[in-house]
Amino acid sequence: MSIIAVNLTHVYSPDTPWTTKALDQVNLEIQDGEVIGLIGHTGSGKSTLVQHFNGLLKPTAGTLHVQGIEVTKGVNLRPLRQKVGLVFQYPEHQLFEENVALDVAFGLKNIGLPREEIQQRVEQALSAVGIDYQRFKDRSPFELSGGQMRRVAIAGVLAMEPEVLILDEPTAGLDPHTRKDLLEHLRRVQKERGITLIIVSHSMDDIAAMVNRILVMDKGKIAAQGSPGEIFSQGEKLRRIGLDVPPLTQLLLALRARGIDLPADILDLEEARAAIGRWLRGGKGNV
Repeated sequence: MSIIAVNLTHVYSPDTPWTTKALDQVNLEIQDGEVIGLIGHTGSGKSTLVQHFNGLLKPTAGTLHVQGIEVTKGVNLRPLRQKVGLVFQYPEHQLFEENVALDVAFGLKNIGLPREEIQQRVEQALSAVGIDYQRFKDRSPFELSGGQMRRVAIAGVLAMEPEVLILDEPTAGLDPHTRKDLLEHLRRVQKERGITLIIVSHSMDDIAAMVNRILVMDKGKIAAQGSPGEIFSQGEKLRRIGLDVPPLTQLLLALRARGIDLPADILDLEEARAAIGRWLRGGKGNV
């Protein structure tokens, strides 16, 4: 089991006029190797939750175990932070070294790995995100495109070989082609390494394309969880808590509202075309 939370609660500024309960008795289980989408409106508790997973925040109440380590006060959490990689939104803003290779190697040097292993990990991490080591190793990260900078920043976390990788809005600000390319690399990395991948995103298209299971947060609680098809077919419930569904799901729900009997949990365009074609061939009329 990767992550187990039982009644996990977090309160900011307790016993002050600014007390805020950001997490309210959250219960969840995430299995090793799962690809999880975490969605919710701003202020729902998403960021607070994932910052517990690598010990940046600790529970006010309840329990949390990540990769067999209890996240609590007084526990040495350095081993946890080597197991759990957290990539914040716009991670390229944290690049600072004079060249790409040094930036990706920074964390590895901090934990004292031998030079040969650092070299190997840096090459592998850059390759994993589609950056050619020989071509880019000596280039300043600030000379790269926005998408390349994003990949280099993610490579710096992948080089640490985390067992759990958390990405907060990984495609924010990227153009459609760069976004698709980055998601394909992340999908391949997850499959090759078997890591647990948690994606926090407002992009329902990204979530639909990437994850196996979705956790929906609202007011510091898990409001719903299930497969992408199960969650996105609940369009009205999502809208009530300030979320939307992918455009394809919106279309299918609109067609169902007109009495056209189509599944609402289809997330693949070709599958949707096939379903509409079957309906039309059945002589049901025009969509």
